Amino acid sequence: MRLFDRHRPVLYTPFAVLLAAACGTSSAETPAASPDSSLPQHVTVLPPPPDSVEEVVDGRTVVLSNGVKARVLGLAAPAECWSAGALKFAKDTLLGKPVRYSRASESAITLRLADNSDYATRAVSQGAVRAEKDDPVLSEPEKTAEKAGLGLWGSPCKGQDTTPTTSTPPPPPATTTATTTPPAVKKGCAVTYRVAKEWAGGFHAEMIVTNHDQTPVTRWGLRWRFPSGQQIRETWGMTAYQYGPDVMAMSQDGNGSISAGGQISLRFNAATAGPNVTPTAFTLNNTTCSFG
Repeated sequence: MRLFDRHRPVLYTPFAVLLAAACGTSSAETPAASPDSSLPQHVTVLPPPPDSVEEVVDGRTVVLSNGVKARVLGLAAPAECWSAGALKFAKDTLLGKPVRYSRASESAITLRLADNSDYATRAVSQGAVRAEKDDPVLSEPEKTAEKAGLGLWGSPCKGQDTTPTTSTPPPPPATTTATTTPPAVKKGCAVTYRVAKEWAGGFHAEMIVTNHDQTPVTRWGLRWRFPSGQQIRETWGMTAYQYGPDVMAMSQDGNGSISAGGQISLRFNAATAGPNVTPTAFTLNNTTCSFG
């Protein structure tokens, strides 16, 4: 029996050590593989949530929910005639509605509505506001609105910035019922007397006797008095009798008449030795006649 048979030394080789180490390590202690940051990442970029219009200052100026206050690019400042209409359109279209905006400058923005339409284009095409002068984008929508007479292009503005002044027509004259007073019915008789010609110691006179009554004057007799000694010498259309200054004239046949509303013409020559004063008092069948 050999002395060292029971205590043979164990030889450890490097391979054995590695194998032992591998076998002695638990799978639970194996670290997880780290992801490779160089692999491409698939990212979806979402647009920012829309803002809303908190306040409408006028037809082109708004205040957004994020505090931005700006005018809408391309819209002219509202003028006196159509400012109220522009404000109403902006409130109806924008107030409390979601919008997306883009900065055009420090003080101007573009606005898109929920349906992605451009607010400036919509406002101009409806005639709510005018486009700024020579705006290349809004000139065609403005021409369309003007041609159709929409909004400010219709009454009362007719495209003007100031409200046209209209003169108030005068009220029609008060209707009055004209009361026509019928002319007074003349009655009785009237005599006109004129001296048609005069010569030394004489004259020629004509008298027109009018019957104003509605009935004829039959067997007429006309009386008057000469105030300055005149004396009848010849007569036409009558037979005359004179007693001093008093004269009685009648128809030449004694039965003559003057029709209702009719008249007769009487003429005579007379002599005078002094002033030829015109007689003014006449009676027809004892009815006093007006003179002149």
